[in-house]
Amino acid sequence: MTHMLFLFLELPAFLFHYLIIRRLFHIKKALFAHFVLLFVSSLIVVMVIFVGDWDNLPATFLLYLAGIQYACTDSRAKKFTLALMLSSTVFAGNIFMDNILENYGNFWMMVLFRTLFSALLYLLVQFWGPEKDTELGDSLWHLLLLLTLAPIGTILSIVLIPPMRAWGPPWLSHLCTALLLLALLSFIGLLWAIAVLSRQRKLEQQSLYAEMNRQYYESMKQQHFEVRRLKHDLSNHLHTILLLPPEEKENYIAHLLESPGLTQRTDYCGDQTVNAVLSVKEQLMQQQNISLRLKLDIPEELPFEKADICVLFANALDNAIESCLAFPPEKRRIEIAARHRKGMLALSVKNPASLALEAGNHLPFTTKSDAKSHGFGLRSMEEIVKHYQGSLEVNSDRQVFELFLYLPEPVKRLKEEKF
Repeated sequence: MTHMLFLFLELPAFLFHYLIIRRLFHIKKALFAHFVLLFVSSLIVVMVIFVGDWDNLPATFLLYLAGIQYACTDSRAKKFTLALMLSSTVFAGNIFMDNILENYGNFWMMVLFRTLFSALLYLLVQFWGPEKDTELGDSLWHLLLLLTLAPIGTILSIVLIPPMRAWGPPWLSHLCTALLLLALLSFIGLLWAIAVLSRQRKLEQQSLYAEMNRQYYESMKQQHFEVRRLKHDLSNHLHTILLLPPEEKENYIAHLLESPGLTQRTDYCGDQTVNAVLSVKEQLMQQQNISLRLKLDIPEELPFEKADICVLFANALDNAIESCLAFPPEKRRIEIAARHRKGMLALSVKNPASLALEAGNHLPFTTKSDAKSHGFGLRSMEEIVKHYQGSLEVNSDRQVFELFLYLPEPVKRLKEEKF
């Protein structure tokens, strides 16, 4: 009965820990994965760890690491490193409470301290910790793991090494207390370091995305200009044909008809940037025997940066075209639906799919062999969507892959329209 009461009173503490996991990791959509994380959260928070106890600490370590590896979808290096830091931070607090504070407080004070410790750790992670989208690469995660070994070794030494089994004379007790506090501060510092590295990497990526977006837009604008220029020069071509000898007219006309500028559409909707992208991409689809179905409701110029619109539409279509090439020509089809109404732009791009994905806004990893050089398309789109405070989702049911996003108009523009 006492044990059940203890678990009930500790409920807020392990709920705080579960929220920390949700803040740091991408979790599988399966309900069982959340049950696993709730279980390991309760286990790590309420586990009593005495000095010299070889039963609780190693077993809880392994169960917690296994639970994170199973229930979360991030890279293995990230899951192992962050889980090790997080669990060791909690263990340092538990050792401090169970071996030092227990001599100075009663049952209720211990429960209160565990809850406050978990709440404080949650607040630290919430406001100063790394975001769940943080992905530093395996080399950096391995370096951070190496830096984590020192405070982890300190904790294991205090609990497991034989001379430490008896808390011993006062000087040894004070030494162990100091070491535990240093280990605790080390883990907090490492979490802060991950957040700083994440922000720096994000700034570098944003700079790279901005340059890529600018170059992409300039390229698309130039191609669209060439198409429009060719149509504009049509009258000159007609005058030239009138002056040519009869035997040369046929060759000249045949050469003109081969030009994509005379047959390619340029008026898909009311936004010239979208027109430029679709004009170029439809020509590429025709070359690859990909059928295109359009449903556009964009009556006027969109109130977003032209480079951003270019990247959103172009990258979505590039990914769809690449996916179609894995199928025979008769199955290659792309459906594009876009609508701009009531201060909101919505875009949906569908193409054939062979893999099932869970619905949501967690972007899939690139399937290309050179993963470090690819995957920028969706990431660049995600950065743009976040900038406008919109949403981007991907979903696949083994038959159709859909990318869906929406962007609210900039607040400044909406206010101007009201006035």
